[in-house]
Amino acid sequence: MQTQKIGQFKVDMVLESEGSFSPLDFVVPGITAEQIAAHSDWLKPVFVTDDNRVNMSFHSYVLQTPKHNILIDACAGNDKERPLRPPWHRQQFTYLQNMAKLGLQPNDIDFVCCTHMHADHVGWNTRLHNGQWVPTFPRARYVFANAEYSHWEKVHRHAVAHGLDAPNHGSFADSVLPVVDAGLAMMVDSGFEFEAGIQLQLAPGHTPGNCLLDARSNGEHGVFAGDILHTPAQLIDLSLSSRFCHDPVLAAQTRSELVHQLADTSTLLFTGHFPSPTAGRIISKNDHFRFENN
Repeated sequence: MQTQKIGQFKVDMVLESEGSFSPLDFVVPGITAEQIAAHSDWLKPVFVTDDNRVNMSFHSYVLQTPKHNILIDACAGNDKERPLRPPWHRQQFTYLQNMAKLGLQPNDIDFVCCTHMHADHVGWNTRLHNGQWVPTFPRARYVFANAEYSHWEKVHRHAVAHGLDAPNHGSFADSVLPVVDAGLAMMVDSGFEFEAGIQLQLAPGHTPGNCLLDARSNGEHGVFAGDILHTPAQLIDLSLSSRFCHDPVLAAQTRSELVHQLADTSTLLFTGHFPSPTAGRIISKNDHFRFENN
């Protein structure tokens, strides 16, 4: 993704990994081969491969303002124990090197905002140092929605108490709690403002406390939507939630509201997993919507 502008704000993408992920009908249960074929003119080959696998990117955004550098979502991370997800297991991604190419080091980040707490959105919250998980961005305040943190803390504590498998591949323990223990976490409610024009808004469904980040400057508008949409193929039918959604019905409602709000406007949508260039606009087309890269 090329650098994008939202008024006075600048947005860059920090790539962790990208490529063919899995069959589209695995990620989005219920989508049919007929639907994919009917929309292949715009879905393929960028968003969906010729053999109907979904192309996905795992990345963060850095929203730079005259006051702050805000990192949005923190990917899967390095050295994490994720045996059930081989693409994330004990990886050595060049994520920090990619950030350095933007002229940014971990100490330059003022806020880390996780739209939700799935393992592929919190991983770089921490790094392994002398056998311990420590905050990757030591000067940053890590912003978590109260509803999201409370849900996963409860699930985590229950799993520990009953000897169950750790939730989210163990990411709450290795990528969230160390930040809390270091005193760097901020638990906030919907409407929290990082600064004038940048607001966290509750957008539940994908997870109980899922959020989006809304950015406005000089009459321009951008939305960082996390996993409200996993793939543009969901724009064919907004009721199609991903298999990773906690509440598929509520996720579909949230998705529909956002898409109808943004369609055919100048608002830039910064997506959580669309392949490069990841940012673009939603347009209406007959009885469905499409995504056009910016």
